[in-house]
Amino acid sequence: MAKLLLQKVYTVSKKHSAPRLWLQHLVCETAQFKPGEDLFVRVDEDEKTIVIQNKPFEEEGDVHEIHVSSRVNRISGEPRPLVDTCGVRYTSVLCVQDKIEISVYRHDGYSQVIVRPLRYRLFEEESFEAPSDQRISLLSLCAGAGIGTAIFCDTQAYTAVMEVEIEEDSASVLKHNFPHSYLFNGDLRDCHITAKADVAFVTLSCTESSTLGDGGEGYFDNVILGSFKILKSAEPRVIFFENVPSFYNSRPFKDLRELLSTDYPYWVGPIRIDSYHFGSIAKRDRSYALCMREREDFESFRIPEPPAFRRKKLKEYLDPKGTEHEWKPLDKWMASFQSKAEKNNSWADRSIEKTFVDPDTCTQLQCIPRRYRSHSASNSYVLNEDQTKWRFLSVSELRRIFEIPDWFEFPKHIPVYRIYEMIGQSVCGRVIRAFANEIATMFFRRYAKQTQAKRERDLPFNLTMDNGGQIGFLI
Repeated sequence: MAKLLLQKVYTVSKKHSAPRLWLQHLVCETAQFKPGEDLFVRVDEDEKTIVIQNKPFEEEGDVHEIHVSSRVNRISGEPRPLVDTCGVRYTSVLCVQDKIEISVYRHDGYSQVIVRPLRYRLFEEESFEAPSDQRISLLSLCAGAGIGTAIFCDTQAYTAVMEVEIEEDSASVLKHNFPHSYLFNGDLRDCHITAKADVAFVTLSCTESSTLGDGGEGYFDNVILGSFKILKSAEPRVIFFENVPSFYNSRPFKDLRELLSTDYPYWVGPIRIDSYHFGSIAKRDRSYALCMREREDFESFRIPEPPAFRRKKLKEYLDPKGTEHEWKPLDKWMASFQSKAEKNNSWADRSIEKTFVDPDTCTQLQCIPRRYRSHSASNSYVLNEDQTKWRFLSVSELRRIFEIPDWFEFPKHIPVYRIYEMIGQSVCGRVIRAFANEIATMFFRRYAKQTQAKRERDLPFNLTMDNGGQIGFLI
């Protein structure tokens, strides 16, 4: 049976005055379509669907053939497959400027893509049981590139079953690392099919709550209703939130909490943690909250505590000696900084104590943001030995700092600047791993209690044996 691996929603455009059927790289790669391959297409006016597959249809009917084309990616230099077709034959299903949903199914060598007008009912849910390897199933909402999801899975206690992400390049990273998980690529307010999950990991956009955002607090881009619909349909036992501290005081979060409170009456947090206190060399001030369906889970959960650790220096995270980096003159940066400070604007009060750091002595970096590749006093940069030049931390160094699993990969077509942005807007591996382990421990603790309760029901009393082999009653 073919498995649903991807659903993508986008708005229909036109080409040559006809509706355009545009299967982008992510869709074709998920379906494993190859450049030059012939595909078979059937338009069903009654069902309002367009079915595209890589094998001939068994039933007779109005079927036509198209082929997979490609475009050479300028970053990797390799061709990526795509399908671009148009025609009057599609007008019974596609309407220019309307939203459509593209669903990709695959089983062994068989791939099928179903295109239809977007189906969405605000007060109805549709979900499916996602087959897994019997670990704790994980749904990631606003998953980004999937670094947080990877950290959960790296504990070996979780299986990713669904991700929701609007950015297509981030979605392609997700699909590259979690090829068997169901991915929804589009506005979460258009998502109407969800996978059942045990745990939901929610990292809603913080730009409107962050000091770096516009301060709108969700008033102008409210995704709370869509988030609630997905979570209600997935029915997780635990929902885990990660966000900036101010998000939890915003009206959108309070609305979401109120909507969830009927099914999730047990709440933990928000718990404010700076990743530096959990052993990370880079600061990341975030708050975390959890809600549970059952009181037993609530009572079994333990809030992570900072572990005992040896504070590492920056040099322990750096690339091996001999690695080539681009160094920039420090005096030029300082001249630019002084010229701005002399204008008596916000730069005048900026401290640069942690802007340029000595790898041999530095044990704390400033928060590494999405815009890390900019020239800003709020970032931390590496000084050379004679402290006359500076450079950005490399991607490999950031991976070690954020404790991104070694198996997690960025596809070749992702430009370096986007990799920096994806890492910068992700999560701290140490803190997320701590929560992931505690949530998993909560599941195992509940399981152990249930097993013990069953054993106690089966036995009239508990027994013990001493060193001499004497059996007695356990009191």
